[in-house]
Amino acid sequence: MTLFIGTLKLREPHFSLSLCHDCLQYHHKHGGWVLKWVNIQRIDHPRIHMGWDLVEIPFIGLRIKDYDSFLTLITPRLAVGILTEQRAVLMQVLQSEQTDCPTGTCASQFDDLFEESHYRSREGAQYEGVIAMLANRMARLRSLLGYDLLVPVGSLDRDPADFIRLLHQYQRESNLIQIN
Repeated sequence: MTLFIGTLKLREPHFSLSLCHDCLQYHHKHGGWVLKWVNIQRIDHPRIHMGWDLVEIPFIGLRIKDYDSFLTLITPRLAVGILTEQRAVLMQVLQSEQTDCPTGTCASQFDDLFEESHYRSREGAQYEGVIAMLANRMARLRSLLGYDLLVPVGSLDRDPADFIRLLHQYQRESNLIQIN
């Protein structure tokens, strides 16, 4: 069993995020995605309500300006991986938002875990299947958390607050390069 788990770990990417002067790249065992800095509207640590408190969740949140430039580069395999990883976050957010369901096991909550397999972007592009499901999940996360895409803090090489500062620095420098 140890050899099997070790083999699976060796197949994962050696690094998770690459920062370039014009983009942010995420490397995942199921593929990867690229976001241009100009397409990122907001970067921060998402928070949810737990009673009267705001609690940070273990993710870095990215708010995207244009879904089309992101969705056209996503493979179905990666979309399924992202949907699967973010299911627990969605359940946690839904549970924190539903005050009439203290146990978190209400039937209506489980209906919210499934996304539509059709999506039409603001620019009119049509998406089907798991890419559409990912787009719908992104839209739902935006309405619940204010972010479209979540990067697990376990994939970072430093403290999340430090990493957010680093991302902001790269985004500012990218904006300066474009101005010149």
